[in-house]
Amino acid sequence: MNSRRFFIKPEAIKDGIALLTGEEAHHLRSVLRLGVGETITLFDGTGMRSLARLDSITKNQCTATVLEQSQDPQPKVRVELCQALLKGQKMEFILQKATELGIDAIHPFWSEHGATSKTRPEAREERWLRIALEACKQCNRALPPRIEPPRKLADLFQELPDHDLKLLFWEQEQEQSLTELLAPRLSGVRSLCFLVGPEGGFSKGEVEEASTKGFHPVSLGSRILRAETATLAAAAILQHLLGNLSPSQ
Repeated sequence: MNSRRFFIKPEAIKDGIALLTGEEAHHLRSVLRLGVGETITLFDGTGMRSLARLDSITKNQCTATVLEQSQDPQPKVRVELCQALLKGQKMEFILQKATELGIDAIHPFWSEHGATSKTRPEAREERWLRIALEACKQCNRALPPRIEPPRKLADLFQELPDHDLKLLFWEQEQEQSLTELLAPRLSGVRSLCFLVGPEGGFSKGEVEEASTKGFHPVSLGSRILRAETATLAAAAILQHLLGNLSPSQ
């Protein structure tokens, strides 16, 4: 059985001793009821993982001795998701599944046919981070994805980092499939970002603007997929085709 996994700040490991406090210590002690001498895995958010042995468990903190450390390998291709904001819990579902599938960064944006949120931005973004961290613990991922604050689509286009290839998944694209576009480019792609729209789809103006910014419209097939299904399908297919789902990744 794999050891239980916990997040810890890098500065909380000093001279080979890890100090867990707050919610992680409470979960270890009161929920999982782990004992002294058991081994745990610690993630520090930088890609470093530490196997550690529990030395002490008190009401307010737990200490553990680090036994060994390793760094998660870099993906073959860096993949970033540009996601239109969705209604309800759909956005949280996408954040969770994108984390599990190894997406490196998530760029939420407002679109013409998409959702707006009444939640305070800081509260929403804190919850998004917690969801990503929990997904990391579940899937044994040491480095969580970078989650950017929501932006207008025009601002996203201006501020998005450079990528070797940029894709826009659009239900009205009738000619260009993902495999046809990607196949001749695979050997030269080291970074890729893909754009997925909201429940109401992209407006033609948004598609035209994205095209002028270097995004290639592609199709996921003849079926009209729900927004969250389209994102999940696109992420999984891309990660497979790019080699990011191999056992070594």
